[in-house]
Amino acid sequence: MRKNKALNECKTLFKLFSDTTRLRIIDLLLEGPLNVQAIHETLRLKQSTVSHQLKLLREQNVVAANREGKKIFYSLKDDHVKKIYLMAKDHVTECD
Repeated sequence: MRKNKALNECKTLFKLFSDTTRLRIIDLLLEGPLNVQAIHETLRLKQSTVSHQLKLLREQNVVAANREGKKIFYSLKDDHVKKIYLMAKDHVTECD
C-alpha cells in the first residue's frame, strides 16, 4: 500500500473514532456481537441512527456483519479495532 493511501485511510479511521455515537457502539460491541435492536435498546438510540452508524463502521472495516436467520449481528471486525479503542480509552483515563 502506498504511503499516502495508508495515511488517508488512517485519517478516515480516526474520523470514525471522533463521533460519540460510534464510540458508544464500539464500546458496546466489545462485549460481543449484537443486532441493531439490541444496540438500539441498550444505547437508547433511534434504530435509524444505529443502522446509519453501523453502515459507516462497516464500510471502513471497523465492524463485521453476520446474518443468523433473519437477524444481522454486528461485531468488531478484528482485534486491531479493539486495541485502538482501548488504548485511546486508557490514554485519556491515565491523563485525567
